[in-house]
Amino acid sequence: MSVLNSRSRGTRPTLALAVFGLFLGLLVVGCLGRSPEVEHFMLGKVQIEAGGGSRAHSEVAVLVGPVKLPAYLERPQIATLEENGEVELDETSRWLGGFEDNFLRSVSRGLAHDLDSIRIAVAPSSAPFSFDYRIRIHIDDFVFVSNRDRLHARIRWALSSEESDTSPALFLLETFRELEDDSTEALVEAHEAVIAELVSQIVAEIDRREASPEAGGL
Repeated sequence: MSVLNSRSRGTRPTLALAVFGLFLGLLVVGCLGRSPEVEHFMLGKVQIEAGGGSRAHSEVAVLVGPVKLPAYLERPQIATLEENGEVELDETSRWLGGFEDNFLRSVSRGLAHDLDSIRIAVAPSSAPFSFDYRIRIHIDDFVFVSNRDRLHARIRWALSSEESDTSPALFLLETFRELEDDSTEALVEAHEAVIAELVSQIVAEIDRREASPEAGGL
């Protein structure tokens, strides 16, 4: 009887050590297997001052969209173009709701601010008013180029008047934006800067047509 008790006492520390080792192993595996935290980003951060833009309140109505995207922008991950031509998708940095929604949101908010109009909508729209202008957009490139440390954008857009039967006028914005640093936040700010440039281009053309409608050719 004493021999059995002695053996039982000898196995208890070994068994406890084995259980502790198993627990520690599961803990390490759990920590290592934990997915990295995903950050989500939005576009459309327009600073709206009291009273809107710098002009008197406008009644101009604009429909924005649709927009055509390259395949790499149809994914939620933020894309980077590598030197060898490969597009790398960042699994930990994503557009909240997708790039298309963010892009259209930023453009429409920028137009609403710069035109000082509440009659701006995104296609498809069920707005209870007719539109003076429609903007169709085709994005050829909107991507960070890693070996040049800058954002490259090539955006074609067309402006048509809802009162005209003629072909829409076509425009091109091609620009590069240097990043202030290598953070994702700086990359998002560069996207905002490009969209602000696009909005300024659109507003300038609408202003030209509003000032002299017959000069628009529509």
